[in-house]
Amino acid sequence: MLKIMYNPADVGKEVMNGHGKLTKIRKYHMTEAEIKVARSKWLQETSGVNKSIVRRAGKFFFNPYRKGVYYYQIYSMFLLGANKWHSLNSVIKKMEEIMSKIFIMKGGIVITNAWEKFRGKSSRDSATKCKDVIGRVQENMVFFQRLNKLHPTGYKLRQVCSSVDIKRVDKQGLPSGYFSYKLHTYQSVEEALPIRDYEKFKFPLHERRYISYKFIGTVITSNKVVIGGKLHDMSFMQSG
Repeated sequence: MLKIMYNPADVGKEVMNGHGKLTKIRKYHMTEAEIKVARSKWLQETSGVNKSIVRRAGKFFFNPYRKGVYYYQIYSMFLLGANKWHSLNSVIKKMEEIMSKIFIMKGGIVITNAWEKFRGKSSRDSATKCKDVIGRVQENMVFFQRLNKLHPTGYKLRQVCSSVDIKRVDKQGLPSGYFSYKLHTYQSVEEALPIRDYEKFKFPLHERRYISYKFIGTVITSNKVVIGGKLHDMSFMQSG
């Protein structure tokens, strides 16, 4: 796991990517100076937030992303309550509530708000599938779980002792299942690894379409647990 996980010391080094081409490792972490600035801004941002919500997230957590959809997505889960599962619908509603109050101006005139801008954003030209708002929010949740060497979009969350967990539960009429999400906070960086919970989800196709043994984190199914690519039986989770 350590060989494929992003390491700030590797930034700038050339490695072979999955297509057999040399590529440089880009910067995805916060420096000590950036951490100090982000933490200070977060304390100001949350000064008026209910203290019980702040306490639930713990003393190590703050939002590590710059103001943008990543920031507001994490902020929404924080306000809904850290360390609790929240439905996809409730996360999107909270995002809309927050982002609709962030106005975008041009020439001194309000032209839109952050939510409408995000909702109306066009897909990238290289995208194989066009995603609506729901699809983009779900895609971001997957990005938050990435800790790999080349594209660790969730590494900043790990720096603040946290992760985003994803749960799928069977629901009639939804082949992909019912999605819930959790902003999970920990007491140390070492513990802060994402979870994919399929315990109550029956794979409509072979499970390898859903489970990667290269995933840096924990995958739970109805009969096994995969941690850092290593297989454990369910008794391991129950005892832990």
